[in-house]
Amino acid sequence: MPLRLRQAVAGRPNLLSTRNVGVISVGERGYVVYPSGSNVVLLTSELELSDTLPFWSALPHRASTSNPGVVQGVCCSNIDHLIVAWTDVHVVFWQYLSTKKAGSWNVHSTIVASSSISSLDFRAGILVLGTKNGIEYWRMDPQAEVVVWDRLWERPYPTPTSITLSPSSGHIGWFKTGQRSAYILATDRNGQAVGMAQEIRHPREIAWIGWRKPTSGSSDSHLYTITTNSVFRIYSPVLDDPLWFQLLSSLDHRAFAKSINHPAGKGKEPAHNDFGLMWVWDAEVLREVVKAELARIKEKHIQVTQETMTVMEGLESEESDIIAWTGSDGNLVLRSIINIERKPPTLLKTLPLTKCKLPPLSSPSSWSPDTQLLHIPGSVPSLLAVLAPSSEYPSITSYRLSLADVLSSRSLAITPTSRSMSADEAGPVQLQHPIRRFARTPNGRGLLAIGDNGELGAWYKQQLSLRPGKWHLGPRALIGKGHWQTPTVPSEAALFAKGRAIVFYTQPADGSATITLQHLDSGSMKPREPIILPHFDPSADDDVEMLLAVSDIDDGYSGGSRRTQRAIVTAATRNGEAWVWRVISRITPKEGDLENQPNVQLVSHYRLPLKSEHDDHECRPKMILPVDPMGWHQSVIDWTTDTPLQDMILTISTDGDLEFWTPKIGGHLAGEKADNEVKHGDAACEHEGTGGVEKGDEAWIRSSTVRTERSNVIMARCSSRKKTVLVCELDDGRHEMTIWDSKVSEFSTGLELTHVFEQGDRIQDLDWTTTSDLQSVLAVGFAHKVVFVCEQRMSYVETTPGWAPFLTIDMERYTPVPISDSIWLAGGSLAVGTGNQIYLFSRFLGRESPSSSPAGSMKSVALDEDEPEDIFQLIAHRNGPLVDYHPIQLGQCLLWDKADLVKSILVELVKSLKKCEEDGKKRIRFHRLDPSEFYSRKQKAKMIKASTNKYDGLFDSFQPPPDDDEDEFTDKVVNELVERLNGRVALPLSTSEKSFLATIAQATLEAEQQRRSLDLCGMRYLISLRMYVNWDRLSSSDTPISSSSTNLPDFIQATRDEQRKNHFSFRNIVWASHSESQDLLLSASKETRKDGKMSWEDARRMGVFLWLKPSESYKSQLEDIARNRFMQDEDRDPTSCSLIFFALGKKKVVHGLWRQAPGHKEQALMLKFLTNDFELDRWKTAAMKNAYALLSKQRYEYAAAFFMLGGSPKDAINVCLRHLKDWQLGVALARVVEPNEMEGKPIGPIMRWILEETVLPIAFRGGHRWLASWAFWTLGRRDLSVRILISPMNIIATDFSPDKPLEVGNPDNDDPSLLLMFQHLKSKSLQTAKGTNEVSTKLEYDFVLHNARVFFRMGCHNLALDLLRSWSFERPFFPSRAKPKTQNIAPPTPISATTTSTSPVRPTISGLDTLTVGHSRRPTFMLTSEKRRESLFMDIDVLAVDHSNDTSAVPTPTTNTSQSPSLNGIATPPEAQDGEKEEVKDADAEEVERSPPPPKKIGNLMKELKQDVQQGAMEFNMDNFF
Repeated sequence: MPLRLRQAVAGRPNLLSTRNVGVISVGERGYVVYPSGSNVVLLTSELELSDTLPFWSALPHRASTSNPGVVQGVCCSNIDHLIVAWTDVHVVFWQYLSTKKAGSWNVHSTIVASSSISSLDFRAGILVLGTKNGIEYWRMDPQAEVVVWDRLWERPYPTPTSITLSPSSGHIGWFKTGQRSAYILATDRNGQAVGMAQEIRHPREIAWIGWRKPTSGSSDSHLYTITTNSVFRIYSPVLDDPLWFQLLSSLDHRAFAKSINHPAGKGKEPAHNDFGLMWVWDAEVLREVVKAELARIKEKHIQVTQETMTVMEGLESEESDIIAWTGSDGNLVLRSIINIERKPPTLLKTLPLTKCKLPPLSSPSSWSPDTQLLHIPGSVPSLLAVLAPSSEYPSITSYRLSLADVLSSRSLAITPTSRSMSADEAGPVQLQHPIRRFARTPNGRGLLAIGDNGELGAWYKQQLSLRPGKWHLGPRALIGKGHWQTPTVPSEAALFAKGRAIVFYTQPADGSATITLQHLDSGSMKPREPIILPHFDPSADDDVEMLLAVSDIDDGYSGGSRRTQRAIVTAATRNGEAWVWRVISRITPKEGDLENQPNVQLVSHYRLPLKSEHDDHECRPKMILPVDPMGWHQSVIDWTTDTPLQDMILTISTDGDLEFWTPKIGGHLAGEKADNEVKHGDAACEHEGTGGVEKGDEAWIRSSTVRTERSNVIMARCSSRKKTVLVCELDDGRHEMTIWDSKVSEFSTGLELTHVFEQGDRIQDLDWTTTSDLQSVLAVGFAHKVVFVCEQRMSYVETTPGWAPFLTIDMERYTPVPISDSIWLAGGSLAVGTGNQIYLFSRFLGRESPSSSPAGSMKSVALDEDEPEDIFQLIAHRNGPLVDYHPIQLGQCLLWDKADLVKSILVELVKSLKKCEEDGKKRIRFHRLDPSEFYSRKQKAKMIKASTNKYDGLFDSFQPPPDDDEDEFTDKVVNELVERLNGRVALPLSTSEKSFLATIAQATLEAEQQRRSLDLCGMRYLISLRMYVNWDRLSSSDTPISSSSTNLPDFIQATRDEQRKNHFSFRNIVWASHSESQDLLLSASKETRKDGKMSWEDARRMGVFLWLKPSESYKSQLEDIARNRFMQDEDRDPTSCSLIFFALGKKKVVHGLWRQAPGHKEQALMLKFLTNDFELDRWKTAAMKNAYALLSKQRYEYAAAFFMLGGSPKDAINVCLRHLKDWQLGVALARVVEPNEMEGKPIGPIMRWILEETVLPIAFRGGHRWLASWAFWTLGRRDLSVRILISPMNIIATDFSPDKPLEVGNPDNDDPSLLLMFQHLKSKSLQTAKGTNEVSTKLEYDFVLHNARVFFRMGCHNLALDLLRSWSFERPFFPSRAKPKTQNIAPPTPISATTTSTSPVRPTISGLDTLTVGHSRRPTFMLTSEKRRESLFMDIDVLAVDHSNDTSAVPTPTTNTSQSPSLNGIATPPEAQDGEKEEVKDADAEEVERSPPPPKKIGNLMKELKQDVQQGAMEFNMDNFF
């Protein structure tokens, strides 16, 4: 879907020759052609930009010139469909070639003249050139397949200004501006010049010459001339000498003036003191128009006067010519010349035809003898008069003529083809030179283009409420405000006050640098005299790199007719020196009083306190740029005190550090009048080191820092939402683009995207804008395209980039000229500068292929109702809040124990679909839920109907209705939903999302039906398993995964196999490992396979042997895997399953399998070998030798089987780890060969070796928190299993292995389910409680805040609000046997008055400070009921733990929770077992400040517990401690 082209601003015409405009018609389309810069521009009949033909691209050998010249003139040939342009000695021909779908202009041929060309003319394969040395005559064969130009002759003559070729004979005519002579040279049939040129003298300077186009079959030649005093003359050959021309007739302006009835005085002739302007209608075009007009009148029975019909029929029969004259009174007078081809010449006559009024806004002086007629044939023929540009009127102007109305002298007979200028428009603004860069106002209403040679153009972007189909009814979006030239090209520019006020930084070569302020008055194309901003005196080696101006009407949404009262201008140099000026406007609404200049005052001059990472000295930033104000939707400056409220400057250090700066100047601005009372006022503050500026009195405050470690930054931009894009050039020349967020923490480095472009894709410009819902959009400009990049909604079920391209503007469809700059404007419009042209794209989308003109873009087919109509809606669709029934949001609700909410949403969705079907609507109408529904903890009250029965007896009882009768979510609802997902009512979901929604509904129903046997952890695994199966089905078929496909560049390339492999997250395995419903989970995992037979690949993908608790079923399931593996191969190869069977100790089974493999070449050897007793050392050694032999042959799995057979399981597992790269297989084998876990004992040495040497390094190196948590839990380090969920991984790596720290990669923190697991585990056992208390509240707060942002990026805004609103920062408290007054155990992060820098400090955040004694805590984020909590498991051997504060000490792991805990070998009596299952009530009292002695350590707790146990095994009930 391309963007609609709203408006195209063509370049200004070149006024270097008399041929500065041409017309040509191709089929039913007409074009106006003119030279502009180094291009040839083609306009439509409505003067909309159609095509651009780069002149120098047609001459590749000249394309590399350092200073390509501008095009001097153009000439068009309607017969050959050729456009000719020239500059200097080069001539280029373009020809229109039509294809089946569309046509295009292609280079036809090129010519190099002997000297510089001043003018030319082309007709029927003959080209005549007027050069500096005279005249050249060229010819080619138009019918030849290969174009070959031959120069026949060259003659020296004075350089002609205009040269023309006779269409019927071989005569050439020319003249030179300022002279009174025209010259005619005859040629023969071979093209050779005959005789000498005839000089035809005139009494006045010649303004125009041209040849009459005779009728077909006539060879007469008539030369027309017009002099500067508006006298028209006709020259023709004499009868006896066809080479000699003489005057035939003349007509001056008085003859036209007499046709107008002027009021005159008595006896006096009306006075006429002006010559007017005269031009000749092309006779060939006139004949076509008269013929077409008569046919249209007769065909459509158009009512015209008889007099008009007689005149038109006479024009057709007599083949007359028409001469037009415009006077200063605004009248257009026509006279006809008849009998011009008859003999003798005395029959020639001139007759008055008509007169009519010019359009009101048409100036008579804008017409000239070079005006041309363009006839566009078609069902409705069109006749256009195209006015040639001049120095006084430099733009192309055209008028549509109705011949019948003109001859009838009707009003509106002449109408302008283009839309009239608005009252606010100063005039048409077009650029002559190529654009260097753009600048805009903070709100994007004003646009400034800075061109070469100091050319400047200003426009205003109107806010129009027109739909694309009505654009032609309204004014233009960009209206010209000013066009002027400056002696020096400004280095930096800033606009404010809707573009009327412009600030420039210029540094002339022979002068000092200045910053000036200019005001552009309404109706004036040039600004006022500049005002130099005071006290600006940078060092000689310093340059301003940042210039920002914000006024009160550009701050946020500006009003309609308000005028600027105050503004702030900020400038910063490369060395970090910053100035801030205050501008107070005193311009009256009349804007005519030049004495009312604004008051400008310096309010701050300060050097930013930049520090280097390597030393404390001030450093020079590599870049300094503004925080882009485009998209500021709230107040940026408090205008009551003139205090900026947001960051305004971004500095980038040489080390790649991003530092954001906010000016702190409110105290300097408010209420200060005298200059000497302003601290940083007109007496500029020179800040050197620490001189003069006290702590806290700095003028600029560093608000945040982001460390990117990018030292080769070549381009950067920062959005108003403080998203920063950096472009770095790599060693191989490629460009790397990274996007950074300013919000960084322990869990986010700020990096959101990294992408390296291909070698040929070099980024030229960057620009940000912000949507109405505060989403940042980046435009990345290349040489011939602009790529739009926006934030992409994060997915819970797959890995997606944080940003992705969503739209591309291919500028080669509009122009071959490279892009110079692009910039966002108000309303989501994008202005793209190519050469000296500007293309303005609206935010609206079209469905057809992009059109090269605004008119074509306006007529493109409208979008369907369910498709987004603009890029803002498209971005919201890709990254905005999800609809309530979106499967991603519903899946998250299920994970966060909001099953009732999911059921109610699905039920309402089915009702809405039914209602829409009944109403005949094609699109779903679903009322969004109130956000409070997502965090409401109220249980639905069960309505019990009052019984009418009276209870007279004692044993009468009331039986409430069952729950199932009240639950609307049933099988019927799910089936109806699945049937209607692809029904007549459309949902804004893709095919894959609809499939996910059906999966969510079915999984919710399944969980509801099994809610009594399926715990919460199991339900989470089941939901994820169902989603994975759905994804696996979609990715393995041809069903599209995304809703739309585009040809945009992919920021992350991933194959379907990689997506399927990485789709099932390890988090699901961890959930299953903590579930007590493992039989149901195992059954559900088997059901994912069609035949119910699970292979090892399936089991490994779902982590079955990681979460399945070791038991006899564990062995049987592993045996099933081995059996399935043997049966899936047609060859029945026993080597594929020998490893597992040997680990299970079933050698006889393998022996039996070998008997069933008669075709195997190793059958006989293996049958004989397996009959031996491998309990003997001899056969163990033999098996080991065979294993090493198989290793050398790279038969790794079979080698591992022989290691297992030889009684060396560790070697077998080592082969799995090192060669097979399958650590899950190693874990499964270790749990079988070491039955410790099955017997309720700690894990064995092999299992510990696998986890410590393989699994944990993989987890830390890849940043896999879930894998590390599972590994620590399996190791018995449950405290670390909890801490690893949210703590920095490098700290956990050091605590676990201080002597040999693990390598830590980039941790995966963008997962809200980590908080779920943390909530689930933090009070599960003493170890987890210990680990929880080692996590500071500030760290937990930051992690909650980070994952709230993750919810926001997932589109689950309601869940993000719920998380922030209801998360509880409570901590499990350890009991004490002594009195609470003296023996209270404090948490690890106490609030102390003597907090040191090394102690974590409690954040002063609203919500955390309210956790005081006696405060009623908010409910936790999980939907907790009023039921009692699970008890804390005693998984710490209190007799063995002497230094609990030593996190590296590994406590003895707990036994199976189903067994009775044992303390120091003393069995706990049944009473203690029951006590362990009692609820452990959380203390509601918050930690309070206390003075030394320090809080009691956990080691003291263990000693007290040891005494309790030794004093008679008292009942351990945590409730006794509160």
